[in-house]
Amino acid sequence: PFWLLGVASGVHHFCFSPVSAAGAAPPCAPHDSIAMAPRASRSLALPGALAAAGAWSLLRSSPLSPSLAAFSAPSAGAASEGTAFGFGIPPRAAGGVSGAGFGRAERVAAGARGGATAVLEQEQVSTYSGPSVGQLALQFLGAVAAGGAAVAAAAGTPIAAKGVVGVLGLYVIMSLNEYVVHRYYQHLGINKTGIMRWLRNKFNIKAMKSSGHVEHHKETLDDMSLDIKPDPILDNDPFRGTAFSWSVSAVMTFEIAIQSYPWLWLCGWSFKASTIALFVAMFLHAAVWQTLHPDMHELPDPPVTYGVPGWSMKFLRKSGYFKFLYMNHEGHHRAPGAHGNYNVCFPLADHLFGTYVGVIPPKQPEPVAA
Repeated sequence: PFWLLGVASGVHHFCFSPVSAAGAAPPCAPHDSIAMAPRASRSLALPGALAAAGAWSLLRSSPLSPSLAAFSAPSAGAASEGTAFGFGIPPRAAGGVSGAGFGRAERVAAGARGGATAVLEQEQVSTYSGPSVGQLALQFLGAVAAGGAAVAAAAGTPIAAKGVVGVLGLYVIMSLNEYVVHRYYQHLGINKTGIMRWLRNKFNIKAMKSSGHVEHHKETLDDMSLDIKPDPILDNDPFRGTAFSWSVSAVMTFEIAIQSYPWLWLCGWSFKASTIALFVAMFLHAAVWQTLHPDMHELPDPPVTYGVPGWSMKFLRKSGYFKFLYMNHEGHHRAPGAHGNYNVCFPLADHLFGTYVGVIPPKQPEPVAA
C-alpha cells in the first residue's frame, strides 16, 4: 500500500497541478473537450478515497457491526505463510484462548467462560477475531489521508503532500529499525551473518552477547506467562527485559533521529517540525510497547519513574489494533527459534522480508482421563 500510495500521489500531483502562468497545460492533462471537476475537489479526491477505504475497513473489522465483520474474518487461504507482502492472516490448526485479551486474569476468565470442556478439547478453532493486516494498512492509510486532506484544505496541497510523504517515510523507518534491532541485536542474528563470521575469523572479534532478550524467551511459557528463574541479567530489571527504561528510549531516539532528520529534510520539513514528529513517533512506539509487552507476560505496567508509563495506552488494549499486536507477538514467541513476527508495534518489515508467520495457536493440552 505504501508504494501504491506514493505512485498514486505522484500521478495525482503531476496530472492535476494548476496551469502555469505561461498557459501551458500539465503534461498529462485531458483533452480540452473533456470537462474537469473544480481544482479543489480534484485536490481532495485521492486522500478522500483513501480515507473512505480506511473507514470502510474499520467498519468491517468492528465488533459493533456483525454483518460487516463477517466479511473481515481472515481465511486460511488469505496469504502464504512466510511470503513477502502476505496481507491475510493464515490461521493454523486448533488454538486455545489466544489473542483475545491481555494478561493472565483475562485469559483465565475467557477459559472459564468456555468451560473445562473447551480447554481440554483436542479440536479447536483459533479464537483470533481481530483485523487482518490488510485492514490495518487501510485504516492507517485512511487516517493519514484524512489528515492530509485536512492539511490540504487549510494550507494547500503542496504542504499536505510533504506531510503525508514524510509521515509514511517515518513509519517505514520506525518499522525497519524495530525489525533490525529485534532480529539482529536482541536475537543475536548478527552473529549468524556472513560479515560477522568473516570479522571473527579475520580479526578474532568476539560474538555479540545477549542483552537479556534471549533469556526472556527462555523463561516465557506457551501461554505467555513467565517461569521466572534466577538469571544474572534479568534479575537486575524489575520488568525482566519486557519494557524500555528512559535510558533505552534515549538511545532509540538517537538511532531514529540520525535517519529521520535527513528524510524529513528531503521532504521539505523544517527542523522544528522534524523534531516534533520524531518525539511524537518515539513516544507512540514506546507507549504501545509498554502497554502491550509487560502486561501480556503478566507483569505490572511500568511506572513513569521507569520509562514511558504502561498505562498510557491502556484504553486501547481491547482495540483491533492491540488484538492484532497481541496475536502477532504470540506468534513470535511460538515460532520455531522465535524466527518470525519481529515487528511488535509497527507492522510492515516482516511482510517485506517474508518473516510474517501469522496466527500460531497455543499448544494443545494433554487430554484428561475420564
